[in-house]
Amino acid sequence: MDHRNGLIGAPISRVDGPLKVRGEATFAAEFALDGMTYAALAFSTIAKGRIVALHTDRAESAAGVVFVMTHRNAPRMLPMPIIVQPTDKAAGGDNLPVMQDDRVSWNGQPIALVLAESQEQADYASSLITAQYAPEPAVTVFAEASRQATDSGTTLGQPLKLQIGDAEAALAGAAVAIDATYRTPYQNHNAMEPHAATVVWNGDDLMMHDASQAVVHTAASLATMFGIDEARVHVTSPFVGGAFGGKLLWQHQVLAAAAAKLTNRPVRIALSREGVYRVVGGRTMTEQRVAIGADADGRFVAIIHTGTSGATQRTKLAEAFTYPTMSNYAAKTFSLDNKLAYLDVIANSQMRAPGGAVGTFALECAVDELAVALAMDPIELRIRNEPVTEPTSGKTFSSR
Repeated sequence: MDHRNGLIGAPISRVDGPLKVRGEATFAAEFALDGMTYAALAFSTIAKGRIVALHTDRAESAAGVVFVMTHRNAPRMLPMPIIVQPTDKAAGGDNLPVMQDDRVSWNGQPIALVLAESQEQADYASSLITAQYAPEPAVTVFAEASRQATDSGTTLGQPLKLQIGDAEAALAGAAVAIDATYRTPYQNHNAMEPHAATVVWNGDDLMMHDASQAVVHTAASLATMFGIDEARVHVTSPFVGGAFGGKLLWQHQVLAAAAAKLTNRPVRIALSREGVYRVVGGRTMTEQRVAIGADADGRFVAIIHTGTSGATQRTKLAEAFTYPTMSNYAAKTFSLDNKLAYLDVIANSQMRAPGGAVGTFALECAVDELAVALAMDPIELRIRNEPVTEPTSGKTFSSR
């Protein structure tokens, strides 16, 4: 980057800074369109099952309500192409049907969308919607799911299981060793700008002003879902108030586009914090075993980094916590694996430093614990195990 533009370290003003400090930067929920309607979602209250009755009469008769959309009147749409698949233009967080049937797949799944003349009217009307369910057995406890985990995860098609030598034997024979378990919780996205979109159809063309970090992918995915040419979908996102993996394509944008098509009116949808937690996937929980064996001089003879991360059957997205272990330290043997603990919850998603954030936490804590066991300065221990090439592939580092 420095060779290409020479701007690293230079006193360059942020080009959108003046617009933002004057309040003139237009974010996704700030486009003013004639005939605007405002959307609010009603969410499921069970983790898995079917909707057997959905009562919308009170919402439909509430003041200012324009339209109520459910699986009974939503347009037919294909599932979202999910971003975890190695395809060129996929942006979806999951590949479930979006309000196409009576199935419920997680607690918080949207079961209805209300359009009204104001946001307050839409919010109130959505609170009047009630549903009866036929619940089905669901797995929602990570510890329970972990006991059943057998599948090794992949990320964007790359396997996460790797064995180099006999790490367990090397650990058992090491002069000094530590063997610890580290757990990390679920983490929600909390961008300063809520997830939002302003949507309008101009004839057969769809225009979406979105809070997105993947405008081309979103356009292509929406075109697939609505069965139209990609050239007819236009997605803008000149300003994004926080993204970090969360500002991709989720059900709220799709539902807003569907409602705008049915009513032939612009739709603004802005998720509340509750809405973000229910509709937008975050970083899943993990349980990680990190065991490191070293000789008396502190040089690693074995690194074992295994465990489970939460996932759903529909995306099978691992929180790839072994990524940093593949390249941080040299060792004679490695054993890496990330098994998937399947849960009936919202699909987890990319989040800032996916895998690396929680994996580094566990790995570096383990190195610190080994330094204590060796009575060695933790920085010196790291220096002694600095790799010349990537230790698990032998490839040359582009930078270190």
